[in-house]
Amino acid sequence: MDKLYRGNGSIAVPNLPEEVLRKLLSLCVCDNTFVFNGKIYSQIDGVAMGSSLGPVLANIWMCHLEEQYIFSNRDVTLPSFYRRYVDDTFCIFKDREEISAFHEFLNSLHVSTKFDFDLESDGKLSFLDTVVSRNPKSVSTKVKATDKGLFYDYNSFIPDRYKSNLVCCLVYRVYMIASSFHVLDCDLKQLCLKFYKNGFPKDFVEECISRVLNRFYEPKEPVVSVPRKEVLMVMPYLGNMSVVLKRDILKLVRKFYPSVDVKIVYKRGLRISNMFKFKDCFPLKCKSGIVYSIQCNKCGQSAAYIGKTKNTLFERFYGSNGHLNPRTQKSALIDHVVSTGDPECNFEFNTIKILDNCDVDYRLRIIESIYLKFDKQSLNTQEYSFPLKLF
Repeated sequence: MDKLYRGNGSIAVPNLPEEVLRKLLSLCVCDNTFVFNGKIYSQIDGVAMGSSLGPVLANIWMCHLEEQYIFSNRDVTLPSFYRRYVDDTFCIFKDREEISAFHEFLNSLHVSTKFDFDLESDGKLSFLDTVVSRNPKSVSTKVKATDKGLFYDYNSFIPDRYKSNLVCCLVYRVYMIASSFHVLDCDLKQLCLKFYKNGFPKDFVEECISRVLNRFYEPKEPVVSVPRKEVLMVMPYLGNMSVVLKRDILKLVRKFYPSVDVKIVYKRGLRISNMFKFKDCFPLKCKSGIVYSIQCNKCGQSAAYIGKTKNTLFERFYGSNGHLNPRTQKSALIDHVVSTGDPECNFEFNTIKILDNCDVDYRLRIIESIYLKFDKQSLNTQEYSFPLKLF
């Protein structure tokens, strides 16, 4: 924050006030919760795995260590070569004593920051997805052979462009990492074998390779055009009909709206992974953005209620103005229990049924209104939460 708001001016100051940005960052990285084995845990140290802020904060932290402690310290021998990508660093030292001393120095900088290191073996050292090899005369780089070639099959039900993009992406990766044409030729041959095992035709693979290499050896002159407004459309992939529909939409847009640049991407359909749950399900009280129903344990369907909440279910039922909070001044559920006077009439939180879910509040209100239109319950007093013009 000091460097961002009170730096030397090399970084543009955000429009947000410092206290607002600080609070937003705290909300994102502090008190993160996760579910494991049906229990809810709170992460007290570090950034949540999978968080988009993780790499950014790691890079900021490493920059801080480098500026404040590493490069300004004269009591430790620095590496003769130092390059870093986020939190992975490639260093060159004269001997192993310097490595050990530098490693101990890094681990002493902060109690929560611990570094590990790998040494070269037989003149080779892996860094990210690259293998760096050295001999007395030269240094070479090539793609690290870690993948097993488990790509999707060529006959998979996906657009052909996705298949060509896969080949082009991996060929581009090999080209950018290879330090010589000999290494490039060997790596491309290995890559082609992996594609052939996944059913990719030889002509298809070779065409993609030519397309990538032509970018470097057949430069194109830039075409100057008027900037166009970009519009993104997402639609499901249903085979050839989706391809035809995309072509027709682009043709109509180019004809009637030439100032618009439409980009159409396909949405993934049903996958095998959708049929299996690898993560723990959220407990009922932690679910949010849902339409729910609940009914009296004794009266059953004759005393039922349909509602929606963008917050968690627990907050909706037991928070301020919650359905089952005794301090709530107006609650259809509590009014029913009080009006009957029957001790057996009650509503149990665990009997709530999830009818639907959505992340957007106004869509959630539309879904709730549809349920109220066709399946209104006795305890619901409102006709809808969003006016339905089509019914």
